[in-house]
Amino acid sequence: MALLSWSNQYLIGNDLIDTEHEELFRLINNFHSLWMEKQNRQDIARVLNQLIAYAQMHFQHEEVIMEEAGYPKLAERQQIHEDMIEKIFELHTSYAEGNLRLEIETVKFVKSWLLEHILVNDYTFRDYLARKQNSGEEATPEAAPQAAEDAS
Repeated sequence: MALLSWSNQYLIGNDLIDTEHEELFRLINNFHSLWMEKQNRQDIARVLNQLIAYAQMHFQHEEVIMEEAGYPKLAERQQIHEDMIEKIFELHTSYAEGNLRLEIETVKFVKSWLLEHILVNDYTFRDYLARKQNSGEEATPEAAPQAAEDAS
């Protein structure tokens, strides 16, 4: 059974980001399946490494898209991304060192991380893009502060 099921509720309206989110779901479900099947640590660590690498790439893509759109909360999002990667690296290191409790902690973290990443953080960006599109604004940094003020 999958830990997370992909659905249209997770779409934010950017094809690249949405495709990458769906792949993150797949990787997390793969990690969860290996864990539930009590597969060997090397296989689980390999999938966790894939998840980390893919998340880093995804965050870079998101940040470029946000920068191009003049997103006023870009610096905040970059910090959130950095914190998430740091936390998952810490979990990975603990797992590699043989911390058996880590498995449960890691599964819970990656699930909540992805859901929060999409449902909270990326929805904020989605709403920003929708407001910008509805107002006919250009995707420039100069337009972003006004859009942020309008949203307040």
